[in-house]
Amino acid sequence: MKSFYISLVALFLVTTAAQAQDFSYGIIGGYNASTVGNNPGGGWDDYRSGYHIGAIAEFPQSDKWSFEAAAYFSEEGENFENNNTTSTVYLRFINVPVHFKYYVFDNFSLHIGPQVGFLMNAKQSFVEDGDRVDIEGKVNSSFAATAGLGYDFENGLFIKATYAHGVTDLFDNVDFSNDERTRVAHFSVGYKF
Repeated sequence: MKSFYISLVALFLVTTAAQAQDFSYGIIGGYNASTVGNNPGGGWDDYRSGYHIGAIAEFPQSDKWSFEAAAYFSEEGENFENNNTTSTVYLRFINVPVHFKYYVFDNFSLHIGPQVGFLMNAKQSFVEDGDRVDIEGKVNSSFAATAGLGYDFENGLFIKATYAHGVTDLFDNVDFSNDERTRVAHFSVGYKF
């Protein structure tokens, strides 16, 4: 239910921003480094490489700030070892971030905002047998806080780096000592028309 309300707020923001007369849209894609967990001081030693690809739109509100919304497929998860067992968690989301974007200089911007990740599928594999076990019934959709920076080139190309930190527990009906949350670094390149 929480995801429904978050999606409703995101839709409202995008609809409001869409009323802007000047907007651009395009494609985005890139590399993900992700992990799942909430260990205080936990590092990126168990990160999993993945990718993201999708569509993006920007709705300028003034010379200095704009709304930016995207929808993209994102491959996330983690690799971990526990009691001599190595496992990989495969998570696939459709992520929908809505950013408030502020241009510090002409083409250099900072962005911050919420992101809803709609779970498409979730699997886990173990080294012993290599089989992938479906864990979809135990994994929730994700809500994250995001922040990052970007640079827009004059020819329509852009680059951006965004960090997404999950704020909701990812696993349902699983007894972990801490809430398990996604943490993802996105490194993107794209083109706006």
